[in-house]
Amino acid sequence: MTLPAECVSVGISAGFTGPDRAAVVADTAALVERLRARLDEATADGRGRDVRLSSLRTWTSVGGKRGTVRHVAEVRGSFVLDDLGVVGPLLGELAGIDGVQIGNLDWQLTENTLKAIQPDVLKAAFDHAVQRAEWIAAAAGLGAVEAVAVRDDAPPMFARPMMARAMMADSATPSIDLDPEDVDVSVMLSVEFSAR
Repeated sequence: MTLPAECVSVGISAGFTGPDRAAVVADTAALVERLRARLDEATADGRGRDVRLSSLRTWTSVGGKRGTVRHVAEVRGSFVLDDLGVVGPLLGELAGIDGVQIGNLDWQLTENTLKAIQPDVLKAAFDHAVQRAEWIAAAAGLGAVEAVAVRDDAPPMFARPMMARAMMADSATPSIDLDPEDVDVSVMLSVEFSAR
């Protein structure tokens, strides 16, 4: 079953690289504080949820002919936007902030929609299994088929599409024009049949 996306989970990272470890860490901490405040504001009033900046990595690399030392600090996280109308403007704004990178966009359905469509998705999967069993029985010269066991092998699965297109608008704060991908929902059933 394919439905239009209702929300999007956005991967995001923030951080800096430089020769002074203390400055890199301090700049990253200040950026993360600013980013968290902006995300909390953007997800207020039901427009989004689940702001998590939960992974900190720091490392030092030495490279080049002169053994240049580079210190890196990076925080990764994610957030969910339920109001698809704010996705383009917010991502355009965030992408314009030095040190911020937008990661994967995972278009999704809401929990309420998932609960509502599960019976239809399961019925379609079962009907498909019956049809295939009838074809197999006919190919073997057998008659009617009867389901004797059914097992749900997994919860509903979703296709994980990426953004379809991104275009920068002419404004001080760019807005990225996104076409949300439809979400494909499928289930896996194991059905055993007997044929006569």
